[in-house]
Amino acid sequence: MKKKISHNHDVDRRTFLHAAGMLAATGLVNDRISAAFSEAHSKPRASKRIVAVELDLNGIHKWDDSNGDTWDPFWADDDHLYAFNDDGRGFGKVQENLAFNRFDGKALTSLAGVGINPMAEYGKAGLRGKDHATWKACGQECIDGVFYAFVSRHVYGDESHDPLMRQTAFNASLIKSNDRGLTWQRTAQENLDRPMWAGPKFGAPFFAHYGKNGGNVSRDGASEYVYAVSTDGFWNNGDSLILGRVGRRALPKLDASDWDYFTGGDGASSGSWSKRIDSAVPILKRPAKCGMTPICYVPSLGIYLLISWYNPKVLTKWFEPAGMNYDFFQAEHPWGPWSFIQSFSDGFLPSGSHMYGPTLCPRFQESHSSEVRLAMFTSGCQFEDKPSGIYKAWTLPVVLRTEPLPPFDIRAAASPEVKFSGEWTTIASPQAAEGKIHVTKNQGDSVTASFLGTGIEYIAQKAEGYGEVDLYLDGKLEKKIQLGLKNFPVLSGVMVFQRLGLTRGQHTLKIVNAGARPVTVQSFQIYR
Repeated sequence: MKKKISHNHDVDRRTFLHAAGMLAATGLVNDRISAAFSEAHSKPRASKRIVAVELDLNGIHKWDDSNGDTWDPFWADDDHLYAFNDDGRGFGKVQENLAFNRFDGKALTSLAGVGINPMAEYGKAGLRGKDHATWKACGQECIDGVFYAFVSRHVYGDESHDPLMRQTAFNASLIKSNDRGLTWQRTAQENLDRPMWAGPKFGAPFFAHYGKNGGNVSRDGASEYVYAVSTDGFWNNGDSLILGRVGRRALPKLDASDWDYFTGGDGASSGSWSKRIDSAVPILKRPAKCGMTPICYVPSLGIYLLISWYNPKVLTKWFEPAGMNYDFFQAEHPWGPWSFIQSFSDGFLPSGSHMYGPTLCPRFQESHSSEVRLAMFTSGCQFEDKPSGIYKAWTLPVVLRTEPLPPFDIRAAASPEVKFSGEWTTIASPQAAEGKIHVTKNQGDSVTASFLGTGIEYIAQKAEGYGEVDLYLDGKLEKKIQLGLKNFPVLSGVMVFQRLGLTRGQHTLKIVNAGARPVTVQSFQIYR
């Protein structure tokens, strides 16, 4: 995307608040767990369907020293994450059309970014060619110790003449590196003169991520083939996705003639694949709702995930969306059939700020009972290159549930069962259950929610300069909760505390301002 200086599946307010947070902001998982997770599930297993998805807004982490979008981190054989970025400097110093980076560290939220290669041959950020297009990196992966990335030509939506103001993508090629991204084959000039995939039909390819070094997975021929998915020639709001594959041994040849394309039916049968890309059948068809994105395999569930992302309203100015939706889909095979799970908007961000370009990371997956946690990388706009901006790499933890939670009710902060003590005021918020959020700056001011049920969630607004609360459940101090943010816009509808599995009966949750900074109460979610 150029850095330029609700539909029927959408969740309702209750579901959004329920999905608005999960887990503590402690990172997702260390490498020991993550590696064991991958190795333990290398053999085919029965798929376990996902019944719900949650976004952990409380666990958002942003790399303030980064810049750019379209981050698709892959897990290399040396145990590092690597990623290209588009339209920015990445972790380097120079604004480029694309740049290559590495993330160092063991825990997700303590990873440190390093600029590896500014990819200068692909031009400064925004540099156009005679075709009025710029270079962009699409999907990337490490396969058997070699790094690969798709690159293609893109025309920004305000110049593409598309009636929906979509950024077009075409003339893709595959490049590789045998030295950890320091040098790449093919050259930018070769890709410009002789693209591997001329035209838009495979114009924005992304790999299917199976795990470290391409994964150790035998199902769906993943040990024999490498899969990639592409929109029909758009960066944002494409109409469909098609699936291609190439023999793992043939991949290093960088020859498009080695690739086959899914034509429908059972993808396990060779008769369902063709050398002719014109014969490809979409694995997902959603007009104006398919942004370019990878497929990510979740080994503990035997399930594939992808995010169909789009701006729900036609753009009138580039790139200033009125909103952004992320729709989660699952399948038992990379070729589908793909089924809808859940949709999220970016309404938790303040007006004028939006997230876009999500990817699901194969590393840092953690399985606990009926839930799996994994990391979603994304970027956002506005486009300032400053620490507080969101045109950067950031991650938002995702929770996948294979069993439904108990029924729940939303209790607004203004409900009679909620008692305030001290000097509380209200501020307007469209995300709150009754359009307002309660706030106090006085140390010792408190709010108590009495409820009959088996669990409760505390939903709050978080912002720079906010303080800390002490949280008591049935008279016992449970934990201290920080509501302050650093270098991030205001977040509304954040589930900052959850307790499930209580004995059904009468309970109380008391929240006390632990200091002299603002703290908030938006609502509660009561599980029956």
